[in-house]
Amino acid sequence: MKKYILRILPLLLMVLLVPTQVQASDLSVAKSLSNAFADIAERVSPSVVTITSEHVYKHPGLEQFRGFQDMFPEQFRQFMPDGDREMRSTSLGSGIIISKDGYIITNNHVIEKGENIKVQFSDSKELDAEIIGSDPKTDIALIKVDAKDLIPINMGNSDRIRVGEWVLAVGSPFSGSLSQTVTQGIISATGRSAVGLVDIEDFIQTDAAINPGNSGGPLVNLDGKLIGMNSAIASRSGGSQGIGFAIPVNLINRVVDDLRSDGRVTRAWLGVWVQEVDRTMAKTLGMKDAVGALVQQVVEDSPADKAGLKELDVIIEFGGQAVETSHQLPTIVSIQRPDDKKKIKILRDGKFKTLTVKLGEMPEESTAAGPYEEENSDLGITVETPSAERLRFYGYYRSTEGVLVSSIDKSSEAYKKNIRVGHLIQKMGPNVRNLEEVTSRQAFETNLRQFQPGDSILLLVRRDTNNTFFVALEIPE
Repeated sequence: MKKYILRILPLLLMVLLVPTQVQASDLSVAKSLSNAFADIAERVSPSVVTITSEHVYKHPGLEQFRGFQDMFPEQFRQFMPDGDREMRSTSLGSGIIISKDGYIITNNHVIEKGENIKVQFSDSKELDAEIIGSDPKTDIALIKVDAKDLIPINMGNSDRIRVGEWVLAVGSPFSGSLSQTVTQGIISATGRSAVGLVDIEDFIQTDAAINPGNSGGPLVNLDGKLIGMNSAIASRSGGSQGIGFAIPVNLINRVVDDLRSDGRVTRAWLGVWVQEVDRTMAKTLGMKDAVGALVQQVVEDSPADKAGLKELDVIIEFGGQAVETSHQLPTIVSIQRPDDKKKIKILRDGKFKTLTVKLGEMPEESTAAGPYEEENSDLGITVETPSAERLRFYGYYRSTEGVLVSSIDKSSEAYKKNIRVGHLIQKMGPNVRNLEEVTSRQAFETNLRQFQPGDSILLLVRRDTNNTFFVALEIPE
């Protein structure tokens, strides 16, 4: 019996000791991670500020009272709503100190149209700030306070971040009394575009809690270095639901350099309109994968035109960087400098080709290389004046006249009545006896403006070289 007990005693000890050792090890790891988070928060917080600005506006709901004050005795007029009375509201956001001498970055939407901008520091000291410059296309703004010996944040490299790595967000959610709030999460995705927030998008997505007021605050890695500036959230409730977006620090640095030196951003310009390559499009172009940016239109005399880019070219790489989607191209181009020379790898007629382009400066009211998108008309249709290449692409003869449907709202009456992208609208009018030919987008829009809500409009639509059909639509209220 004693021998039996001696044999099983080591096994019993192992059973008893192993869980304790594992738990102790796990606890040690957890404590180390906890200490790391605390150290990062302690290091970063002095570089994070709370920003408030006043907005002056006229409340549209008070316009209805304009002119009625004279109907009442003067002593009562001061208590009556006035259509000219100015209203004031205060916006709240966060900011990041980037220099000892008072330069601070934040989101453009935090200070846009704001007055009396104030910055509150981690020690509760408050200073007035001036706007050095802002860039609505990226939602980045640079402000400055009159101060010395501030604690700037350490800069990281957003090109080296990895999906899944831990990050911390710092800011002032909801209220200035909640300043220096620290939350943690991971990087959920990188290179997020087509989010619909700004013109140039290359967001870092994170599940670290970001709420209203966090805008302009830092997103830092476990080295305590800035990798992004929190900008927006996707939420149905108005609060954090685990989908937040931050602007990469490398894009911020590019914009801030220009704002600091010139007060404006100078961007490179390629001069093409592009669209997404879906699976069907990839198949017709002889591509194995649906990647790249399909050139929809080349601006005449633009850098792209001079470099030899053509409609239906698919841009696969730009400056050695892969172009996975059409929405990546504007950001890739815009962070370059005018006069830079870049190699462009394209797919043309099933063969790869490399071109060299000398970039220009982006003209006003243009985008570096944005998808060719315009607001839908009242009918839910977007049209374009087709080139010979576009007509050929959709199977029409070069001489076919009309305007090409380039996009359509799937909830519109036009879609329900079988108008599709690639169809040609050749004639339009109030009835069959008064149809006018339309040969350009401008003519289509001019014609459409003659109709009022509730009017009916008749369209002659061509779906291919041999088939046309009439569609009657009602202009929506």
